[in-house]
Amino acid sequence: MTILACLPGLEVAVEVNGQRAHEYEADPDEVESRAKAIRYYSFQQTLDHKVPYVLKNIEAKPGKPFAFILDATNFDDFKTEPKIHWSCSMDGFSSGHKRMSVGTEERRSYCKTGSRATGWQRHRFHFGSLDVREGRDGSQAEDAEHYGTLIVNLYLEVGTGRVTFNRDKDGPKPIPSVGEKDLKGKAIDSKVNPDTKPTHRHGPATITRNIDPHNRPIAVFEYVRYRTMEGLIQEGIISRSVKKAEEGIDVEKGYQPRIKSEDNERRGVKRERPMDPTSSPVDVWGNHRDVN
Repeated sequence: MTILACLPGLEVAVEVNGQRAHEYEADPDEVESRAKAIRYYSFQQTLDHKVPYVLKNIEAKPGKPFAFILDATNFDDFKTEPKIHWSCSMDGFSSGHKRMSVGTEERRSYCKTGSRATGWQRHRFHFGSLDVREGRDGSQAEDAEHYGTLIVNLYLEVGTGRVTFNRDKDGPKPIPSVGEKDLKGKAIDSKVNPDTKPTHRHGPATITRNIDPHNRPIAVFEYVRYRTMEGLIQEGIISRSVKKAEEGIDVEKGYQPRIKSEDNERRGVKRERPMDPTSSPVDVWGNHRDVN
């Protein structure tokens, strides 16, 4: 679970195969660098206001389902407008905005997409193995910047008094494979591989508006570099000694120094460059529609 000082009592986590994923700490220097690259809407004007950003690493388990958890059980703020809305992004695909309910724990394990013309689909979130091929053709370089990331953005929004029905929404773009060079040295070995099935159409939804004209989030929880355990080790996020400790249920806590091995040097594995998580493709038309 992750908690920000500016939002006490509000917890965010990722659940993998029914269990809360262990969160591995990121390099503090990288956290600071990435946090500076993001534009936020500041709802606190105090001098000691800290950057509302969290960066964690988790283990992906190919074939297993996962869900985003937003626990507001102990949260006691924003009961009236503006209210907090949360958006979940996976590999650059946004599942849409949804209003947070104070005093409850919410989980998002699927999203709906489609149109009247093509019909509607439900996509249940699952991890899958990423097929990495040699070389590249340049067609995935931009998209690959977002691969291997799960992001939760929080926004402050107000109602517009309007309702919409069945707004068209494109589904997640399949990732059959990716060129090794398009990954730019990142040891990405997993992807989001949703379990997709036909479903009924969306019901009516209220239309909301971000109180920030620039549509900036008030907080960002980034679970970057989700990898298999071997991928986490290969990229230097954790060491094999930590894995062995986990198997003995004695997990080392705190940041594990990234020591780039000679093998990693030969493979070209390196740390990711800072990227603004809010630059991921999102469904924003000035107004937002609450998702089901």
